[in-house]
Amino acid sequence: MALRNRGGRERGGGDMVPRKHYTAREYVQMLLTYGEVGQNARAAALLYAERNRNRRHPGPNVFIQLVNRGNEDGNLIPRLHRGQGHGIVGRPDNDANGRDEQRVIDYVLNDPETSIRRMMEALGLSYNFIQRVLRREQLHAFHYRRVQGLRAQDYPARLAFCQDMLRRIAADPTLLERILFTDESTFGRDGTFNCHNNHHYGVENPHVIIQNRHQTRFATNKWVGIVGNVIIGPIQFPQLLNSDFYSGFIQNTLPNLLRNVGVEEQEIVFQQDGAPAHNAIVTLDILDRRYANRWIGTRRPGRQQLMAWPPRSPDLSPLDFFYWGAIKARIYRHEVNNLPEMERRIAAAAATITVEMLQNVSRNFIRRLRLCVEQGGGHIEQLV
Repeated sequence: MALRNRGGRERGGGDMVPRKHYTAREYVQMLLTYGEVGQNARAAALLYAERNRNRRHPGPNVFIQLVNRGNEDGNLIPRLHRGQGHGIVGRPDNDANGRDEQRVIDYVLNDPETSIRRMMEALGLSYNFIQRVLRREQLHAFHYRRVQGLRAQDYPARLAFCQDMLRRIAADPTLLERILFTDESTFGRDGTFNCHNNHHYGVENPHVIIQNRHQTRFATNKWVGIVGNVIIGPIQFPQLLNSDFYSGFIQNTLPNLLRNVGVEEQEIVFQQDGAPAHNAIVTLDILDRRYANRWIGTRRPGRQQLMAWPPRSPDLSPLDFFYWGAIKARIYRHEVNNLPEMERRIAAAAATITVEMLQNVSRNFIRRLRLCVEQGGGHIEQLV
């Protein structure tokens, strides 16, 4: 039996015979077979072998590459086997004066939001040629970043907070280790699945899907606190959080949860955002009693708070910029079918957070404060 080495030659009986290329006629027959079996590369390879027993039998990858070439540059023959050419039939590949390269560069500079396929249509050049030019010129396609919408008054508030926090940490290096960052988050059946970062590798396209917008829905709400390198929670909260439950939690439950965090409660600096239940009078009264001059939240005149937390600033909260995203990325990698399964996934994902991760979060928090100052209180997510 003849075997092929990596150099594309057949070996057997001591002879070295160059491997023949497929002819244009053979490629056409492959393409027709591929369409006949419903564009299934594996089935096409089996049918082609059955019909052409005396010919060389291409594998599924040959069919996939054949279709990709046809879609990209309109030529079924591999580039190395057809001589010179950009890939578009009949087009020369001797861009000796560099005009085509310059056309690509000029097009991108004039329209940075374009795509290779739009450039193919506008310039009459092949996908591979344009891609080579972009790589050679180190022109990369960067993705947009979703950020929190800010109002005009948010910029000075964010700037003041970051400057004040940096000054306080410089004066008291233990402050960051004593801040209890808190937040709640709802986990629903239709969670966030990042199609850009999740893949399914295979020889053929498996056409994988993930369902959402279910008619049968379920959800759970969790509270989490981070102080130093310790995580408190996740703790079950009602989905419709009200001030009675939240204030009772701070008054009666939270003190017990803080017993084993390595920081005395009288040293804890409590942080919260501006959710309605957080700003109720009963809640603020409890914060003033238990954390007088040691709590951070929405500015409330006459209250005994240490600092004012800037509105619309999830990019400054460790729960938002790290914790929720880290565990939801694990939870929603696959479809969640019921609430008990959701609860198990939340617990399993929470258990993956390590001390090393939390140490990085502290360093990241400082970096974000500095970036926010550099941006005059503006967006920073696109810079981290």
